[in-house]
Amino acid sequence: MKEVRPLIGIPAVPTYDDEQDAIMALYQDYKDVVYQNGGIPFLINPIAKEDYVNTRLRNMKPLTTEEKELYYEMTDMCAGIIIPGGYKIHLFAEEIAKYAIRKDIPILGVCLGMQLLAKIENNKNVLVRNETPIEHKQRGEQYVHDLNIVDGTKLHEILQKDTIRVNSVHRFHISHVNHFKVNSYSEDGLIEGIELPGKKFVIGVQWHPEKMIEYDENANRLWHAFMEEAKKEKNYRK
Repeated sequence: MKEVRPLIGIPAVPTYDDEQDAIMALYQDYKDVVYQNGGIPFLINPIAKEDYVNTRLRNMKPLTTEEKELYYEMTDMCAGIIIPGGYKIHLFAEEIAKYAIRKDIPILGVCLGMQLLAKIENNKNVLVRNETPIEHKQRGEQYVHDLNIVDGTKLHEILQKDTIRVNSVHRFHISHVNHFKVNSYSEDGLIEGIELPGKKFVIGVQWHPEKMIEYDENANRLWHAFMEEAKKEKNYRK
């Protein structure tokens, strides 16, 4: 019987094209890594008609019950959720992540996606600006610093290493976690990864492993582990 690939939901990144028309974007690197690991990327678009680019989060209209139910329906179609990087957190992406956590659907949050997970558990923004010797805002294709992985974490189980090299594309980092567990630190002491104990796969990373799949074994191990967990979901049918 032909294998059915699992759908991997990815909340869209609202932006504008060159003509200043509003568009909902999917970064190509996420698309590529999902296809390469046997899945199908599924873009989850925001429902309400809003100026998502220019409106501050605190000024966005709350999601209606009907909107939430539709996001839940779309999330239930997915065997895994990637919360992508970007430039700002959106309410619809938060709601998708909250629901996926409740339903124990595998999640991998990247950069801003990790920061969104931290915001969910604290019910507030816990970001602080980087003020360390390392310049963390650099191009995503290059190695920037060492990453120290905490023994006994799921990330350590996946990578089987204490230290790796990673890229870095962020100006802010999270200050602390509560129920989440820190799974890695940068060499200058910033929180670089978190995970949620008691769930099958809820991991956030501050670096961008999707930008490293052409040359980095550790990035590929992380994506492979996420996709293999997604393939175990009830939504995945053969």
